[in-house]
Amino acid sequence: MNTQLPLSFQAPEYAVFESFIAADNQQLLHSLQDDSEQLIYLWGETGAGKSHLLQAVTQHYLERNKTAFYIPLADNQDLTPQMLDGLEVMDLVCLDELDTLCGNTQWEEALFHLFNRMRDSGSRLVLAASNSAVNLTIQLPDLRSRLSWGLTYQLKPLDDKGKAEALQQRASQRGLSMNEEVTAYILKHSSRSMHQLMALLDKLDYASLAEQRKLTIPFIKGFI
Repeated sequence: MNTQLPLSFQAPEYAVFESFIAADNQQLLHSLQDDSEQLIYLWGETGAGKSHLLQAVTQHYLERNKTAFYIPLADNQDLTPQMLDGLEVMDLVCLDELDTLCGNTQWEEALFHLFNRMRDSGSRLVLAASNSAVNLTIQLPDLRSRLSWGLTYQLKPLDDKGKAEALQQRASQRGLSMNEEVTAYILKHSSRSMHQLMALLDKLDYASLAEQRKLTIPFIKGFI
């Protein structure tokens, strides 16, 4: 195994299948929990839950004493294509933010060869990106064809009911009490993006702890 590879994985506490609000994404959730599909490519807008799901399936494997790697490509500027060498020995490899590799010849070739090795070894590969495989700016034709080998899912965004459920669930996991009135106010007056909504919840969590305040409408007005 390449000695440059990270040897541990610590997912956020919330990044498990049980805390993912599936809504219209039930089939995707089932496919990730089922080991039968060797390659899954999922895509969707920022905040749709791609990283959550990749971290959850990684944790799912580790809890069953299987080997798995989750690699957030955009968060690791010092990574090199050589880190993909030898990953075919793993039971599961999850590559997040695949968009960041597009147009980089060395990375594209390394990923292409990883595809082939993992296919031969029977290992599982789960990929996530913000665009469909067709719309990725992949320069290597053979790699583009590999991306269509397996199942492709577009993560469907949550409606307001789903967003409210997700906010209240994450707040509860943080030990915060967020009633329906407060949740409705946030959804009405803040960004519709789940990414931005969760960032707002981070701020509210910190502020409520620092000021020893509950999440009330007068309190959260200063943050929206």
